[in-house]
Amino acid sequence: MNNRILTASLVALALASSPVLAGKNKGHEREGHGGPPAHAQAHRDNPPKAHGRHDNGRHLGWQKQAWKRGDRIPLEHLEPAYYIDDYRAYRLDSPPPGHRWVRPDADRYLLVEAATGLIVEALGY
Repeated sequence: MNNRILTASLVALALASSPVLAGKNKGHEREGHGGPPAHAQAHRDNPPKAHGRHDNGRHLGWQKQAWKRGDRIPLEHLEPAYYIDDYRAYRLDSPPPGHRWVRPDADRYLLVEAATGLIVEALGY
C-alpha cells in the first residue's frame, strides 16, 4: 500500500513539474517579463571566483606584481603605451642608452633594458 502511495506521489510530482521543464508558456507571457531577472543575468555574465567559491574579499589571484631589480617584465610592457618619454615630468633621471622608463602601474616606475626587459631599477615598490 505504501509503495502505491509513493508511486502515485512521484507520478503526480513529475506531471506537475513537466510544464516548468518544457520552457516558457508563450501564450501567458506578459511584455517585459519574459527573461531572467536582471541580477540573474549579471551573475551569469561574471566568471566564477577562485575554485568556484567566493573569496570573501581576499581577491585571490588578483595581486599586484611587486617588481624588483633583476626581474624581467613581460614583453607587452615594453610597448609605447607603457613608455615614459617625458621622464623629467615624473622627476626621473635620464635613462642610460638602451634603457627605458616604463610605468606598468600608477605611481610605479621601472628602468629596464629595452632589448631584454631586465629591470635595473624599481621605484614605488
